[in-house]
Amino acid sequence: VLTVFVVYDLPGRDCHALASNGELLANDGDLARYKSDYIDVIEGHLKTYKSQPVVLIVEPDSLANLVTNLESTPACRDSEKYYLEGHAYLIKKFGILPHVAMYLDIGHAFWLGWDDNREKAGKVYAKVISSGSPGKVRGFTDNVANYTPWEDPTLSRGPETEWNPCPDEKRYLEAMHKDFKSAGIESVYFVCDTSRNGKKVDRKHPGEWCNQTGVGVGARPQASPVSGMDYLDAFYWIKPLGESDGTSDESAVRYDGYCGHETAMKPAPEAGQWFQKHFEQGIKNANPPL
Repeated sequence: VLTVFVVYDLPGRDCHALASNGELLANDGDLARYKSDYIDVIEGHLKTYKSQPVVLIVEPDSLANLVTNLESTPACRDSEKYYLEGHAYLIKKFGILPHVAMYLDIGHAFWLGWDDNREKAGKVYAKVISSGSPGKVRGFTDNVANYTPWEDPTLSRGPETEWNPCPDEKRYLEAMHKDFKSAGIESVYFVCDTSRNGKKVDRKHPGEWCNQTGVGVGARPQASPVSGMDYLDAFYWIKPLGESDGTSDESAVRYDGYCGHETAMKPAPEAGQWFQKHFEQGIKNANPPL
């Protein structure tokens, strides 16, 4: 049995979005709380169960925001120090445990897929991993809580994809594997979230991320799922289908405009709350069928 947990509580969490902001703010006091009340507690439990293999999916959306959103989003600039220090701390703590495999989040194909973003990402992630020495990182997770299909032969590098050379997750990981290796990262393996990418959703732009209509469960969790991609460790359902991405209530404190877009299902509850209608649509559109 392999146990999988998502580590997700950095100070200033999800700095470019409003719907999934966390409990900790981007300040020194909350960084200290993150270390003592969260990471240290998790470390204690991991050390208690040394015979149990564990996978940790680490801080979705965090480092990808440092690649693309520092200049455009003040909240991300404010969070940068805490994202970097938080990662260094947890890698040092968890990365020395032989029964723990960590995967850092790399967004998805329509976030970091462009050539310049991937090149910059290689530098950012290499720096972060080095900062956590002697801790080791197994690899990276992609498409967490997103909808980008594993393969989409209808798309290519052109106007429809804003000239993205990686318009699906397979091509994205093929490119990232090469780029991360070129950046000097030694261990480059991937876990792809297929919980909601079985069907091409209705979104008008591939950057749409909130409660997309047309959702369908994707490929079943499976180790080494693709022949010829020995660096793809697994498909796995990381984001639970039926868990809302964010509220559609415009008066809510954590309302994000993306959750009001045309292709976002409404009415939607707050992020993390159960969204029955979205769940039912995902089951109905499952590919392969459930």
